[in-house]
Amino acid sequence: MGKDRNGAAGADPELAVLTVALAGLLAEDGASPAPASTALVAIARGRGANAEPVRTLVLRRKGTHSGAAGSGAAGEDLADRRALVYSLTKTILAAAVLRLVARGVVELDGPAERWLPELAGRPGSVTVAQILTHRAGLPDYGGQADYHAAVAAGAAPWSGNEFLARCGLEGPPVGSFAYSNIGYLLIGRLLERAGGAPLAEVLGREVFAPLGLASASLLRDRADLDGLFFGASPTFGGAAVAEAYHPGWVSHGVVAMTAEDACRLIHGLTEEYLPGPLLRRMRDGLPVGGPMGGRPWVEPSYGLGMMVELDPAAGPYWGHTGGGPGVTPAAYHAPGPVPVSVAVFLDGEDGGLAEWMAVEVLHRLRSR
Repeated sequence: MGKDRNGAAGADPELAVLTVALAGLLAEDGASPAPASTALVAIARGRGANAEPVRTLVLRRKGTHSGAAGSGAAGEDLADRRALVYSLTKTILAAAVLRLVARGVVELDGPAERWLPELAGRPGSVTVAQILTHRAGLPDYGGQADYHAAVAAGAAPWSGNEFLARCGLEGPPVGSFAYSNIGYLLIGRLLERAGGAPLAEVLGREVFAPLGLASASLLRDRADLDGLFFGASPTFGGAAVAEAYHPGWVSHGVVAMTAEDACRLIHGLTEEYLPGPLLRRMRDGLPVGGPMGGRPWVEPSYGLGMMVELDPAAGPYWGHTGGGPGVTPAAYHAPGPVPVSVAVFLDGEDGGLAEWMAVEVLHRLRSR
């Protein structure tokens, strides 16, 4: 059922047992209208001299294959296949901002209006940190019928200005948690202005190159989706996602990378990459409130561009899950004497399953 890029998972007894557990999770019947048939699971353990090579398991649900949907014919090695990471891009954007903060270019707790005149007309000021933590009182388009209708129709995406015009810039009260893609659209603009270059160049300079993410790139055009890891999506009926979707519908921009590089991303957020105080701010989550049904979170919180588990028994771990047509990515890290990171890519639309698989890896390997 599972293998890694270096051979059979059975060569490592511990990994073989983990593979069986993950395959069991993949085989369970869930409520998703777009269940996954394939999972790519990349795992990193240890640091420095004790670091193990990143290993990518390829798991398939028994009795299925998904070659027609774009995630590869049965038997094909998918370990190097890139996928859209959807909202995991928020962690990348936040990391780039913190690199600019570390150099004194951006003030984390300073007024965001310095870089974002779009916010100048709102009553009261908000900080860059409040935008990164989804507490700046900004709206979202996740519940807008016109957005979903346009995506499903295969229409050209709205421009950044059109997203802002359709959604506005006022939402829930400042200080309360309200997930906002519009906030991260503004973060993308902040990075271009403060970084002095197009967003793709800023991300390459501040995140991809320093962390060795050779497969990562910011996608702009429909043609960029060709060859990516996708399953079918009810959004487009029988049409292939790569032909029907446009990456511009992710308002803040969307990155594609391999599961291995997604794992490297979350594993690489160390003091070699960012100063300790900024790393602690990044994972200093505030509660988001309310239960998250069907997901593994006990005390969910949100820091600077990442989710954080606050419950000491369940965690600590932190990272991000994404969701969109045809693929679900999740990447999480658990600290400890032998730190562990994991990235899960599913060729379906089931954030809960991706998170349960990631947490299964962390719980089994973090105490090693």
